[in-house]
Amino acid sequence: MKLTTYEQEMLEGKHGEMKKKALEVLMGLAEHQGVEEFVEVTLCHSDNAVYMGEAQAAFVEMLGDSGAKMAVPTTTNACSIDMEKWHEQGFEPKIMNAIKRMESAHTCLGAIPTWTCAPYQSCYMPSFGQQIVSAESNVICYYNSIIGARTNRYAGPLELLGGIAGRVPYSGLHIKENRYAQGLVKLGDDIKMEWFEDDSMFALVAYAYGSIVGDKVWALEGMPKKYRNENLRDFCATAASSGGIALVHLIGITPEAQTMEMAFGGKEPKVVKEITLKDLVNAEKQLTNSEVTHDIDIVTLGCPHFSYDDCRLVLELFDGRRVHDNMEFWITVGRDTADRLQDTGMYEELGRAGIKMYKEGCALEFRAKKRGVETMMSNSGKFGTYSFGLTGIQPVFGSLKECIETGIAGHLVKEAKPWRQ
Repeated sequence: MKLTTYEQEMLEGKHGEMKKKALEVLMGLAEHQGVEEFVEVTLCHSDNAVYMGEAQAAFVEMLGDSGAKMAVPTTTNACSIDMEKWHEQGFEPKIMNAIKRMESAHTCLGAIPTWTCAPYQSCYMPSFGQQIVSAESNVICYYNSIIGARTNRYAGPLELLGGIAGRVPYSGLHIKENRYAQGLVKLGDDIKMEWFEDDSMFALVAYAYGSIVGDKVWALEGMPKKYRNENLRDFCATAASSGGIALVHLIGITPEAQTMEMAFGGKEPKVVKEITLKDLVNAEKQLTNSEVTHDIDIVTLGCPHFSYDDCRLVLELFDGRRVHDNMEFWITVGRDTADRLQDTGMYEELGRAGIKMYKEGCALEFRAKKRGVETMMSNSGKFGTYSFGLTGIQPVFGSLKECIETGIAGHLVKEAKPWRQ
């Protein structure tokens, strides 16, 4: 490989044993990929926070005990639990202990304790063109697509090693030429722009897009130019879970696709496909158990984590009403967002509405099944995609408004929509 002087020094152990080991592993990856050089990264987002077993916890703990430090600013992903309310969520003490071990290890490494799967709503965000390393799927898609930073889809251990070394192989989406769109998806004429006033449209279109594209780099034409940033977050999260999307070009919206020519590097699309009303119908069917027609045990919002503005919108839609006594209503946020909500009094206000506020963890990890929960409703396409497979719980997908009305009514509330046939 073509190593810089600093990289050669790392390999010789002149900058610490763990940097040497990290670079050796990354060299193995580079050789496997047929790559001859590294690229320097400026940010790492660690996905080694959700507890996946003792081997993972021991690996992170080993890194923390090694004396190594992250070479770049490093944010931490959502973990499995709310570290203060883990009893309430049904977690065993051994899980809490493992999470605290991983928290301590990240602190030793010098990571920023954000504990959120949406760090772009937190304290640190990369700039256009910056090289970064991440393994969290929605973060990868959001940073690549909405910001124009550059990362591949990494496995959790590799992203930490990349952050310690400050280097990753110069391959894939780190290279500008590999980021141009190859195919094009268009919204069909039977999809109307006014439908996007319903926020669930962004997740439905994203699910259909991911199903068509898989893990390729394509572009999408026809999306509305009026949106909340949270709509783009939810689009990325859903597309990255229904497909393996790491980068999507939204024509006229995302920075590398302000025009069709930009998105395709001056070339013509190799393939053109279309999302129709039929695809939206199928998307909602995939995200919802159609047999659930009345009873909902829990409404859960915040997958990815809700933002401060999301929470403010929830309060507006509640309009002084409360969650039904027979219903649980959860909102999950990152640690920084929870602090801001508490500073402004909104955290208590949400609680007075009967909403259970959780931070740091992921609703997909909460032990709801252990508590006898069978059905959960969410406005998250990511939650709907993963819910049954990860938890065994039957998902029901709806708009934010429908989730809130369901929580207040104490039973499933859904409106007539063109894609509900």
